[in-house]
Amino acid sequence: MMDAMRDESADTSVAKSPIQSIDRTVALLEAIAAAGPAGAPLSSVTATAGLHASTGRTLLTALMVHGLVAQIDSTRRYVLGPRFFELNRTYTLQHDLGAVAAPILRGLWEHSNETVHLATLQHGRRVDIAVLVSPQLLNINPSAMPASASPIHPLLHTAAGKVLLAGMAEDERDRVLDSASADADRTVIDRELATVLGAGFATNHEEEVAGVCGIAAPVLDHSGRTVAAMCVGYPTARQSDDYEERLREATVAAAAELSRMLGAPADSETGESADA
Repeated sequence: MMDAMRDESADTSVAKSPIQSIDRTVALLEAIAAAGPAGAPLSSVTATAGLHASTGRTLLTALMVHGLVAQIDSTRRYVLGPRFFELNRTYTLQHDLGAVAAPILRGLWEHSNETVHLATLQHGRRVDIAVLVSPQLLNINPSAMPASASPIHPLLHTAAGKVLLAGMAEDERDRVLDSASADADRTVIDRELATVLGAGFATNHEEEVAGVCGIAAPVLDHSGRTVAAMCVGYPTARQSDDYEERLREATVAAAAELSRMLGAPADSETGESADA
């Protein structure tokens, strides 16, 4: 009876879910996190969480099994477990793409000697979150590119845009494409995006700006969802089948490396041989 009364005495001002055990678990984790690296004893953790010791001990034991909580051997105090830091690393990788991708982008930049950039979609618009401009005298600089004057959706004119569109869920892609002011042939667009999705890369041969070519490959997260496009831009003056193939192989490899860092499933890697 006393156990039940104490367990029900937790702070009612805290948001509650329909599942009491989840609320209690979250309260315990918050109490342990607040204690810092020195940890906290069972009595302190359960008191802070508003739980009886027996209830708290049962939940903590389950959390320890999953590595979310650990005990310091010498003091028996509870601290956050290693699983928390693994989850935090995964979260950081997913939400700070620019920093995580920096060494891979630089490697691709040094290998290709062309302009390299990482693009994402924000509110239906392509945004370059990292750019390394080619050191060559004749180069491509995305920040200096003019806005597309075409009535067709601008994403369809760039390799990065095609990759990002192809990786969208169908309903989301429809919403983005429906924002175009022109009545584009959706059958042709859908066929091209399906080819991009199957090939694992996209190309752009002067479709957006005269004299500019591009290659892009998808960057996938832990769920296999396309979260960015790894891109290389280069002048048409240097374009040839052999040159494009070398750039394509390097771009696809760099995108795959970043995808692995984001925890992408091995079976979600895209193809490298089809022609977009």
